[in-house]
Amino acid sequence: MRATEALLASYLDLARHLDPLRYPDESPQEIAHRLGRFDPASVHAHLGALRSIANALEDLDDVEELDDEVDRTMLLDSIRSDTVRLGGMLAGKSSNPALPLRHLNSALQVLMGEDFDAECEAALRERIAAVPAFLASLQDDARPAPGLILERARIEAARFADETLDIAAERLDDAVIQPSLVAIADHRAWLDDPGREGGPYGVGEEHVEARLATLGSEPLGAKGTLRLLELRRAGVERSLAAAAEELGASDPLACAQQLMDEAQPSTDIFDDYWADEWRRVGEAMREVGLPVPDAEPPAGPLDSADGWSMAGHAVRDHAARMMWVAKAMNPRPVRRLLRGPGLLDGWGRTVAALLRNSEAFGLPERRVMMSFLALRDCAAAEADLLLHSQAASPEELMARTQKIAGVRAEDARIILGDIAADPLHALGAALAHEAWQGWYAEIGGEPVPFVLKAMLGGGLAVPLARWALETSSG
Repeated sequence: MRATEALLASYLDLARHLDPLRYPDESPQEIAHRLGRFDPASVHAHLGALRSIANALEDLDDVEELDDEVDRTMLLDSIRSDTVRLGGMLAGKSSNPALPLRHLNSALQVLMGEDFDAECEAALRERIAAVPAFLASLQDDARPAPGLILERARIEAARFADETLDIAAERLDDAVIQPSLVAIADHRAWLDDPGREGGPYGVGEEHVEARLATLGSEPLGAKGTLRLLELRRAGVERSLAAAAEELGASDPLACAQQLMDEAQPSTDIFDDYWADEWRRVGEAMREVGLPVPDAEPPAGPLDSADGWSMAGHAVRDHAARMMWVAKAMNPRPVRRLLRGPGLLDGWGRTVAALLRNSEAFGLPERRVMMSFLALRDCAAAEADLLLHSQAASPEELMARTQKIAGVRAEDARIILGDIAADPLHALGAALAHEAWQGWYAEIGGEPVPFVLKAMLGGGLAVPLARWALETSSG
């Protein structure tokens, strides 16, 4: 075993201890029996162990091959990113009670699918049994939480009580479920305490810039990154305007909103409509030479449920599945098991942009809504950067998001709630997308060969994948 692979194993053990859902591929079976650890004491201990692994990686002196150096850099960047992220969680004056509750819902629901068997049942029992202690540990964090994050935490808590535990009750006896029902009721009361709300959003520009140093290959800083995002948005706005012009519309945002309002499949046909569109898009992608895997359609996109937007969502979903399969087949453990920041979300956006003129979209209405969806992502990434660097208030960013992306006030609030509860996720996806777009713009050629080549990087962050693949082929 290479030294890097031994340190990778140590890192994965550590990361899965804190969050068993983070690196599920090839994980030991016992990982499925545990919940994550989000209390400050656990995070603090985790940070010390991360630094020890990083020091060992930096001290390696037997890395000679390019591929080994790429992999070491990927592992080291992953550890540095974790260190900055977790350090920010501890240093902030506010808490984030939404993130662990989202983890809790996912941790139980991932075990309760159609493939539910005896192993899943055993794991579910242990995770359910751990819920009261898990929730009690969250209450050890006495820091207040900003309003939007509390809203999202209350939504996740209600979802756990009214949906996740209901599904679990169909698989387990009442005696197993009852302690979790009591615990979540107590936790919801704790979240509703008027004294719980308060504190600032984000942890400031210095922390965000430390994270930015782990998300890209060039140290642009917060202001330079915002400018980069605004330039990408300008390109999306041009694409939206061009598609709207095909329909004779002079106001692209109004055109998109009209299409969204006029093409809402009714509830009784929504699932079938989505499944048909998802299959149509998958077949169109196969016809241009992409290895779209066979699968059953996922749940439909409720955040933009109009028929014209479904093509964009379907391309993104198929793209993510392609990347996941390519990643799982990569022979190098770092590239198979790790995942660069924003990798899957950024990849879906990239493939959609590259296939804009293919039959996957085919009609100007679909192209309008593909660009409208991308514009919303642009606005979210900019708001993510500005909120967490404390350069703008939530109220200012809601107004800004409405203006930029043409979304309604309630949708802008949802977007801000998402980025408040999951810091720098939207930004990471945007920067991954930007890196792929920049790579493609430099090498040119047909989109499909580029897509196939880029997937050979597996889970590498985009700059590292480009370094590895361009150097080896050049």
